[in-house]
Amino acid sequence: MIPFGSETVMSTGTGFVYEDDSKLYLITNGHNVTRVNPDTNMRIVNSIAFPIRIKTKARIISEDNPNALASDFFDIDLYDDDEFLKPKWFIHPTHGYKVDVIAIPFASMAEIPKHVKLFPINKYEFNNQFDIEIADDVFILGYPFDITGGKELPIWKRGTISTEPVIDIENLPKFLVDTATRSGMSGSPVIMQRNGFHGFNGKEMTGKELLGVIRLFAGIYSGRIGAEDNFQTQLGIVWKPSVIDEIISGQKLGDIGFQSI
Repeated sequence: MIPFGSETVMSTGTGFVYEDDSKLYLITNGHNVTRVNPDTNMRIVNSIAFPIRIKTKARIISEDNPNALASDFFDIDLYDDDEFLKPKWFIHPTHGYKVDVIAIPFASMAEIPKHVKLFPINKYEFNNQFDIEIADDVFILGYPFDITGGKELPIWKRGTISTEPVIDIENLPKFLVDTATRSGMSGSPVIMQRNGFHGFNGKEMTGKELLGVIRLFAGIYSGRIGAEDNFQTQLGIVWKPSVIDEIISGQKLGDIGFQSI
């Protein structure tokens, strides 16, 4: 994130692309752009600076080698140019910033140059006929301490679903995972991965069973409980995928509020 009045990088985080009605959104955490903890309503940094731009990277397609892993920077402005400090991002229409997920509209599919390749997560062919369950393995795809997996690819940090996914923790659409994540992973997509024989009810075969690996988009990671101490619980917070469609359909613009300045 780039702060107002400077090109200095203020912080790093993670986000991913989501497509809705041919419009593209960057999905990430609200605290990444407000620098305010949604639970305490207090700033998470000592500086009075706040970000106005996200600098990120996109996959670049080479004419010589379409399969080559190359990328280049591009910017996403956080505020409307015509009215300074009018955020462009959308927040949850019911819970606001208490759901620590935002959607930042940045382009339509038609506006993306042909040499740039984006991968909206909701266009991936997940095994959506299955449900995530407690004790499932999940992977949080992000950039801990700004470390990449090479060629700007993310690090896959393993975790385990620790609470019943159908239950809303604190009456909010989230569940907890057991994971040792680190700074820089806020806004990461969370992918459930299960190996073995799937869909068998223990009585009879239906023909819908699968053998091998299945994956599901499990949600959006937003940080740890006890993040100030590496030896605390290390329970991560994951927001359910449904909040993305609720945010985009709600079209409720965020605000930075005096508490975040």
